[in-house]
Amino acid sequence: MRDSKVTATIAVAVTLGAFASIYVSVSGGLFGPAVDRASHEAAGVMMAKEALALLQPGGEITVITRDTRAFKNPATDIQMAGFRKTLRSGHAKIHAVLALQVDPLRPVRVPAGDFCQIVRDTPAGSVVVSFMGPPLLSEAQWLQLGNIKPAIIAFCPGRMAEEVDLRPFLRAGVLKAAIVERSGLAGAGMTPGTSSGRSQRTFVTVTAANLDQLPPSPAQ
Repeated sequence: MRDSKVTATIAVAVTLGAFASIYVSVSGGLFGPAVDRASHEAAGVMMAKEALALLQPGGEITVITRDTRAFKNPATDIQMAGFRKTLRSGHAKIHAVLALQVDPLRPVRVPAGDFCQIVRDTPAGSVVVSFMGPPLLSEAQWLQLGNIKPAIIAFCPGRMAEEVDLRPFLRAGVLKAAIVERSGLAGAGMTPGTSSGRSQRTFVTVTAANLDQLPPSPAQ
C-alpha cells in the first residue's frame, strides 16, 4: 500500500513538472521573459494575408522556416500557427514546407542555395513565404535567379532590416513584400493585455511603393 502511494505521488510530481515545463517554454516562466504571443501571431497573420493577396488561381504556397524540433523556438511556432489559421480562413493551404535547422546562436538567414533552388522550382502564380528573411546573395546568385516566376514575401524580425538592405530585393521584384519589425512603446497601437510604457513588437508591410518605411541601409 505504501509503495502504491509513493508511486502515485511520483506520478503526480512528474505530471506537474511536465505542465510547468510547457508553461516555462511558452510564457517564459521564472527563467526568461514571456513570449509576446499577440505580436508573433500578428506577424503570422500578416504574412498569410500577403500570401493570399499574391496567390493566383492554380498557384501553390511554399514556406521556408526554421526547424523547431531540434532547437525549440516558441515564437516561430506561434507565427506558423497564426499563418496556417489565416490561410484556412482564406480557403488556401500550404503546398510544401522547407524546415531548416539553424544554429540558435547565429543570426537567422535563409541559405542562398536553398532559396534559389526553391524559387527556380516554384511555378508561376505561386507564392514563396520565407520566415527566415531574404538570403545574402552574391552577384552570381542574383544572375542565377533569372526570371522569377513566383511572388516572394519575407518576414524580417529583430534588426534584420537594419542589417540587410531590402531595397534591392524590393526594387528588382525579388521580394513583393517584406514584413518588417519595429519596436515602440505601448500606447501607440497598443496590443490587448499590454501595460502603459511597456515595450512591444510591431510590424509593418513594406513593398516597392513605400520603401521610405525601411530604416537607413547598412551602407549609410
